[in-house]
Amino acid sequence: FEVGHALEDLAIRWLRLAGFELYTRRADGEQFGFSVAGGRIQGHVDGILAAGPADIELAYPALWECKTMNDKSWRETVKQGVTRAKPIYAAQIAVYQAYMEGAVPGIASNPALFTAINKDSEEIWFERVPFDGGLAQRMSDRAVRVITATEAGELLPRHATTPTHVTCKSCPWQDRCWGSA
Repeated sequence: FEVGHALEDLAIRWLRLAGFELYTRRADGEQFGFSVAGGRIQGHVDGILAAGPADIELAYPALWECKTMNDKSWRETVKQGVTRAKPIYAAQIAVYQAYMEGAVPGIASNPALFTAINKDSEEIWFERVPFDGGLAQRMSDRAVRVITATEAGELLPRHATTPTHVTCKSCPWQDRCWGSA
């Protein structure tokens, strides 16, 4: 995680040196973010672009999301685009755009700027990601379903069929989820 934070800090510096007006913190020093459903749905954005070089085709304000990836993931993202290669990141972007619209009017009207940094080669990929309101709604509905099920003591279907599935092996809730099996 430390490498990711260091590379994100470098990307912030590079964007500002390139002429972007990028805000990563509010006036009180806290990250920009949102919290709904009693704090059970929340997120913090990497940044908000307020302006940029005239020769860059980007409308403002724009959400800025930065991820660091290993070489395989980075190449897949460059080849397929973030929406196909990393649908979880695309969902995160859409949800952030939707929930930040109240605090930053226009952020959901403009494509986000997604930055991917290759941790192995330091290559950088920038991609405009249009707002997907349908995806944002589906993910928000899914979150509400999880909250509702949790409050009712209901167990939802698992993502995988075994606790050794790649997703389950790294999940912090693995013991709790599979302990009741």
